[in-house]
Amino acid sequence: MEKRLKERVALRIGYLGTNYHGFQIQPRTREPTVEGELFRALRQLKILEDEDRRAAHYSAAGRTDKGVHALAQVVSFDTSNQNLSPRMLNSALPDDIWVSALAKPHSEFNARKDAVSREYRYFLFSQGQVDLEVARMQEAAELLVGWHDFANFCQQPEAEQRRSTVRQVKRLEVKKRSSFVVVTVEANGFLRKMVRKIVSALRLVGSGARDKKWVEDLLELRVKEKEQIEPAPAFGLVLKSVSYRGLEFVEDEYAKRRITARLKEGLAFHTALAAVLGEMKGLLENSKECLR
Repeated sequence: MEKRLKERVALRIGYLGTNYHGFQIQPRTREPTVEGELFRALRQLKILEDEDRRAAHYSAAGRTDKGVHALAQVVSFDTSNQNLSPRMLNSALPDDIWVSALAKPHSEFNARKDAVSREYRYFLFSQGQVDLEVARMQEAAELLVGWHDFANFCQQPEAEQRRSTVRQVKRLEVKKRSSFVVVTVEANGFLRKMVRKIVSALRLVGSGARDKKWVEDLLELRVKEKEQIEPAPAFGLVLKSVSYRGLEFVEDEYAKRRITARLKEGLAFHTALAAVLGEMKGLLENSKECLR
């Protein structure tokens, strides 16, 4: 029987990272990962037949940490399955992981190396906490735009200590939205925990605990405080988009409607849960109310 030719495909993937030990498969732990669930579905549907990912020239745009979410993670690989579609994959994936679009790039396309920029968004809850001065945070954020050494804004494993920590931040915006301060960062690439450490640094400036000069000193490596900057919690971070030149994704409208319906259910649940937690907190703070 003649072997079917393989073609290159790219998938746009979204997920809620709460239940996963990051995106990338972790060989040293049995904790579930987004990539592990993706490969299980790909093999179940016979979209990927090779156990060795290198044989399929698999690549992923980024490696989000444990608890981090994504709206538009991108992966690419070779497959001989001509019937691949987002809705097909979604039927084999958990409800908190989904595929919304598909593209057919050139045969040498690499989801990581060909990415022009990546955009993250962080939702910093500010209600009931120290008031954050958004204007002061934005002033400090502007220092970080451009080509800089972000050694003080990352956490590198020992094996990666010799790799360059220079990156180009193309855009960094801080805006108030209801009960949140929203930080949006676009760069040509990110170091491990870079966004979360930037958010923490900006929060310290916004609260008045640190000033703009401190951020400038960190950036110019006049001080070394990368271990002192505690990364902002993972649950507020989402990989919003990954950009490529000349790559067009075709969105699956049916898949998008199903995904939106799931997210609406999740939103209703968590909104109600937030109200319950607020009520419990208020009652505990006022012990007399608890006795009524």
